[in-house]
Amino acid sequence: MNIKIFCLCLCFYFTTAKVVTTETPLAASSAVDGVNVVTKSTSSNVASTTSRPAVAATHQKPTPSHSFAHDVRLDEDGAYWLFWESNETHVTFETHVKTRGYVGFGLSGNGQMFPGDVVVGWVKEGVTHFKDCHTVEHVMPKEDDSQDWTLLHGEENDFGTLLRFTRKLDTCDDDDFKITDDTIRVIFSFHLDDPVDITSLPWHGVARRGSRALLLLSATSASAVTMPADLQSFGLLKKNYHVPSAGTTYHCSTFRLPDLNQKHHMIKYEPYVQKGNEKHVHHIVLYFYDREIDRQYDNINYDCTRGKSTPQGLRGMRSIFLVWAVGGGTYYLPGHVGIPLGTDQDPKFFVMETHYDNPTRKTDIVDSSGIIISYTTQLRQHDAGMMYTGSSVSPRQIVPPYEKAFVTCSYCPEECFDRALPDEGVKVFAVFQHAHLLGTAIKTRHFRNGTELEPFANDKHYDFDFQDIRAKTHEINVQKGDSVSVECTYDSRYKTKPTFGGISTEEEMCISMLLFYPRTRLNGCVSSPRFEAVNQNSTHHTVEMIKHWDWTQPAVRRHFKSVLADTDYDMSCFGYHMDYHPYIKKMKVPTATYQEPRGNCPT
Repeated sequence: MNIKIFCLCLCFYFTTAKVVTTETPLAASSAVDGVNVVTKSTSSNVASTTSRPAVAATHQKPTPSHSFAHDVRLDEDGAYWLFWESNETHVTFETHVKTRGYVGFGLSGNGQMFPGDVVVGWVKEGVTHFKDCHTVEHVMPKEDDSQDWTLLHGEENDFGTLLRFTRKLDTCDDDDFKITDDTIRVIFSFHLDDPVDITSLPWHGVARRGSRALLLLSATSASAVTMPADLQSFGLLKKNYHVPSAGTTYHCSTFRLPDLNQKHHMIKYEPYVQKGNEKHVHHIVLYFYDREIDRQYDNINYDCTRGKSTPQGLRGMRSIFLVWAVGGGTYYLPGHVGIPLGTDQDPKFFVMETHYDNPTRKTDIVDSSGIIISYTTQLRQHDAGMMYTGSSVSPRQIVPPYEKAFVTCSYCPEECFDRALPDEGVKVFAVFQHAHLLGTAIKTRHFRNGTELEPFANDKHYDFDFQDIRAKTHEINVQKGDSVSVECTYDSRYKTKPTFGGISTEEEMCISMLLFYPRTRLNGCVSSPRFEAVNQNSTHHTVEMIKHWDWTQPAVRRHFKSVLADTDYDMSCFGYHMDYHPYIKKMKVPTATYQEPRGNCPT
């Protein structure tokens, strides 16, 4: 069992938690800081605890009280559904749970039992009971002095129990979890019975609790975009691929897009992960080339784990078209942008690289997963592109052992943006960040004239098992002369040897992908440290030397950090019909760092 999930099962063990009853008056309505509040008695739906009808046996998605921007099934059985929407100040949640008993819901940065910001509620004899609590260490939740979660509505219906509630993004309460665009773990539980009284809750059991990582503020929404009538789809799918028994496999398949005859815009893409293989399909990257590819390479398959089996005609520079990773869902581009397809300047031939994880070395995994892209002739205002930036995937990215929060950095210099951006710059509307198992935080930083600007993304609670595209609530302008840095924080306390950069999940990565418009030639910008202080002659020999350092010594780890801080970096930028440009530079330190805006909380 996943340790995080095991810890979570304690989080909602509210055996003696105090819960205060909230009665919802008939047809009462008010406003809570700009959020409409509508509550009503549900006594007509409920007779008594003993005479209430059983919940419906259906596993279909329940119907929310109104149209929400986002929804997710939190458990595998479809017994717990969450709907939500947000504005600049609040998030409103609606839970639909297949029970006539109590419902638990909460927020956590790490998915563990504490610190957790939790609520619990149920409907009994027409009265909704609802309470704001928090968890402190491995003990029962405590009632918050400040009740900052506001109940909007509660009822029992054919599906089960519905609770709708809201709270501010920042309640200024130390017992509450501040809601940001970080990855946030939603924690949940429920029981089939109401508690005997408000001072005691029966334990929900092992099967009726869990956690799910979500982007509450920056998830993409289907409801925000209207799908055109002429929408077409093209599936890039494996065909019964027998996954090897190796721990990590990268498998490549090639596809040629049908002749579209005219310009189209791709406006969404979605993963298709074969049922039963969810734990093995880790991520998918779709590549394209800026040159014609011979048709002899159409519809072929090959192992691309180390690149040695790549056909000769498919070697060389290629660019990223799209990416999907575990935990991600369908991505809808904003209504004013689309990725162009169908003209002579657009991709026609794709290589789909699928990363398979098989830690138990199973021999019976057969997979037909892939990506489905959807496109239309109804062109949007802007052509969009994607840029990959971060650390080069190589052993020169080094994470020493025994470190709680070790940071690696990469840098994309201003020369790259000078060469490729239009005079008006580009606007970034979404970001995808990626690291492996040791990653705990990722920040994609933005600099201009020595000053650090607002980061493109800053995830302080990165989750390897949940990697999705972050839709920006406001677009960020990137200009000629700007530069970008990607910082990844790693927890290597339980490692005894260095972890090197590489493609397997036991190695590490640190990358960020920026989606922007208008499309430019620039598609990639990466860097690697040179480690001149260790060995000026060969970076390969440097890596071999570093492997054998005595990493148990704190002085050795401090020395490595000083070497890394003072080294030059190999930097390069490349792209579609764009020559490869290498640079050797030091990391620039901004003269002024970015300061997050102060909230409205009293100091």
